[in-house]
Amino acid sequence: MDLRCNIIKFYQDYILNELKLMNNSKFDNKITYNSLLYLDLIDSTENCTVSYIANALHIAKSSVTLKVKELERLGLVEKKQSKQDKRTYYLSTTHKAKDLFKVYDLSLDHAVSEIEEHYSEEDIQKFNEMILILTRHFKLTVDEELKVK
Repeated sequence: MDLRCNIIKFYQDYILNELKLMNNSKFDNKITYNSLLYLDLIDSTENCTVSYIANALHIAKSSVTLKVKELERLGLVEKKQSKQDKRTYYLSTTHKAKDLFKVYDLSLDHAVSEIEEHYSEEDIQKFNEMILILTRHFKLTVDEELKVK
């Protein structure tokens, strides 16, 4: 078993699965892969802002603002003004977007259930640690490469 090949294969299968679902979505066909990325970031980030997305993706705030407005028009994102700082708006996904994610998350939910059924808590903890190592190295490598440029 080649760990590196399996990790690459997993990533490719995951991305292809998302693209297939996106292309066959029961929702608006204006949802692009880029839109899915934004929706994922917004949904998984507490108090998400346009600035946060711009920094995370290393792109201009104006580009993020345009995409967020598009997602608002599609009914997938809503903005709420901060109570502490009236200049700040927090982004969140709507029920319509959450319904879309249910379809995308179905295969992951099935896999997690199967893993939980067949592996011990100790095995799952080790697997979680391995995923965190992958995540840390992907983030560090990308951040280091961006600093070089």
